[in-house]
Amino acid sequence: MLAATIAATLTAGGYGAAPPPDGPTAPEPAATVVYIRPVVTISTYKGRTAQQWAKRYRQQTRRLQNVRRHIRVRWQPTVTYALRLASAVTGVPYGELSAVSYCESHHYPFATNGRYKGIFQLGWSPFGFSPFDPVANALSAALTVQHDGGWRQWSCKP
Repeated sequence: MLAATIAATLTAGGYGAAPPPDGPTAPEPAATVVYIRPVVTISTYKGRTAQQWAKRYRQQTRRLQNVRRHIRVRWQPTVTYALRLASAVTGVPYGELSAVSYCESHHYPFATNGRYKGIFQLGWSPFGFSPFDPVANALSAALTVQHDGGWRQWSCKP
C-alpha cells in the first residue's frame, strides 16, 4: 500500500516512475522507528590530544623516577650524619649503631619489612616524624638503647 502511494506520487510529480502493477500487492511491513543516539567523540581535552596526554604522563613518570633515584643517592650521607649525631647525643657507641643499622637495613632509609620501617626497622613513629627520616629513626633507636640498656628489641646485635 505504501509502495503504491509512493509510486503514484512519483508519477504524478513527473518523475517518470512506473505505475503500480494491477492486482493484489504484498502487505507492507509495519514501520519501526529507530532512534539513533549521536556518538560524541572528544578529540581533545583541555587543548591536548590523547597522544599528547600520554607523552606528558610518560615525561612526568620519568621525572619522578629521576627524583626518587636522586633522593636515594642523596640520603646516603645523611645516614652517616644521623648515626654520628645519635651517638654524640646519647652516648651509644657509633660502631654499635652502625653495625645494627647495617644489619637491619643496609643503611637504606626507605627499607620496610611489614610494619617495621627505616634504618633501624622501628615499629613505631619516632617522635611523630616519618620513620623514613634517618635522623629521627637513629635518635629514637639510640634513646631506646640508652633507656633499656641494650639491644633486646632488635634481632641484629652489635
